[in-house]
Amino acid sequence: MMLPVPEKATLLVVDDTPENLTLMSGLLKDDYKVKVANGGERALKIAASESPPDLILLDIMMPEMDGYEVCRRLKADPRTSDIPVVFLTAKSEVADETMGLSLGAVDYITKPISPPIVLARIKTQLLIKRVSDFLRDQNAYLESEVKRRTHELLQSTLARQQLESDLKVALRLQRSMLPRPKFQLQNWQIEAFLKPAKTIGGDLYEYLPLPDQRLLFAVGDVSDKGVAAALFMVRVLTLLRWLAPSCSDPAHLLQDLNRALCQDNDACMFVTLGMGFLDLQSRQLLYASGGHEPPVLLGGTPRLLELSGGPALGLTEAADFPLHQLRLEPGQSLILLSDGVAEANNPMQAEFGFERLLTTCEALGQSPPARVVAACLHAVETFTAGAEPNDDLTLLVISGG
Repeated sequence: MMLPVPEKATLLVVDDTPENLTLMSGLLKDDYKVKVANGGERALKIAASESPPDLILLDIMMPEMDGYEVCRRLKADPRTSDIPVVFLTAKSEVADETMGLSLGAVDYITKPISPPIVLARIKTQLLIKRVSDFLRDQNAYLESEVKRRTHELLQSTLARQQLESDLKVALRLQRSMLPRPKFQLQNWQIEAFLKPAKTIGGDLYEYLPLPDQRLLFAVGDVSDKGVAAALFMVRVLTLLRWLAPSCSDPAHLLQDLNRALCQDNDACMFVTLGMGFLDLQSRQLLYASGGHEPPVLLGGTPRLLELSGGPALGLTEAADFPLHQLRLEPGQSLILLSDGVAEANNPMQAEFGFERLLTTCEALGQSPPARVVAACLHAVETFTAGAEPNDDLTLLVISGG
């Protein structure tokens, strides 16, 4: 899935002070096309024109119509409601910022400005808008195609058989989005396994080499199951790969990813994610979680790393994700899993649970990742005894000699 090459973005600066308009134009002109407006009415006219801006930098304290009212009208007009608004103002009270964000602004920068911060935040908001617009269009197309094709199939006598066939094709396409289940880099090994509860599901795993001898790895679980979860899973993976190279640690990556997923999320979908950044040389591991199952540290006595985390991603933009640091010693492995492991049910509706998982791991010692995954899956399958799975199941194990 390739994003289109962007043209030079257009910014609209709205301020009633000529000196401020000159200052901002000078700061932005080398990187962006800049339009200016010295009042609210003029800003609304430019925003609703045939060549609207990609982002609006809006002062609050203006005569006749203040910035709050301008933002309110922008968000109420279908022609301008999708344009990101960043307040740029000397009003620095928490209540002022809360007011601005409640009206639909995406950011709030106080004066006097710091040029690097302003440029960085503009770049971030434009990136989020570009990715969100692209994914919204793609998802709308995919959803319409799924509905159209499903309707056609249900009208035929072979509807059920054909639908099952199409879903299997969708599963193959979905799996093609995931990296290979086996991976080795230097002396580090990764083994992953994913099994959806239905034909297609919402679980995901990812690993991605990053600059400076670092490796990202993650396991996620999208709310619900089926086609909707699969579409949201594609969105999560696309954004994750797009944002990861520019993030210094998993906590910041979860923040950026969460903000992007909150955009245009009318269906209120969400995803839990457990994520680590591993330094391949020093063995230092940075870990953060958004509402996800705790990982298991294997090597010696297996233990559950019940680390504090943030909420699931896609629900609220104002979310923080605590960052944790540990070291993976030689012979140790880290197991990331979805809740389909611990919550797997047997025919009596009892859950497999973490205690059984830890008991399984006790006998593994310093086993390679492939054996760890195989042993965990065997334990779950033996316990469930053929019962219908009620959730997707995913495992990812990483270790280095």
